[in-house]
Amino acid sequence: MFTVAETILIERDRAAVFAYLTDPANRSRWDTSVISEEITSEPPVRPGTTLRTRMRVMGREVEYDWRVTHFEPPIVMAARSSAGIMPTTLRFDFSERGEACHVRAEIEASPGGMLRFVEPVVADTVRSTLAQGLARAKAQLEA
Repeated sequence: MFTVAETILIERDRAAVFAYLTDPANRSRWDTSVISEEITSEPPVRPGTTLRTRMRVMGREVEYDWRVTHFEPPIVMAARSSAGIMPTTLRFDFSERGEACHVRAEIEASPGGMLRFVEPVVADTVRSTLAQGLARAKAQLEA
């Protein structure tokens, strides 16, 4: 199992940052590993909502199904995978820093099977993708 966390300060108000980063329609705009993400249960997003994400991971397409476990705008959003290549949890925390928003994103995953043998590579890839995605979101939100 590994945990990666990244933080970033975005010069926008917390509500706008929360809305952008937690909207499934925006995910592929800021996370380049995501092909698409959609709500698979009755909208709006709330605890219990299910999502499906199509991703490019280590050169291949995979799907993840998620269940939102915590959704408290504009403070926190968390989800746990219910299907995918490895059990994964995702959490975003949003806090005000003056007129800006500090975002902390954490991903915890448990590679199994053959992925266990390359776990450090998987963790580095996840960390890099997360950092790049947050930087891309920052650029989009501050433009």
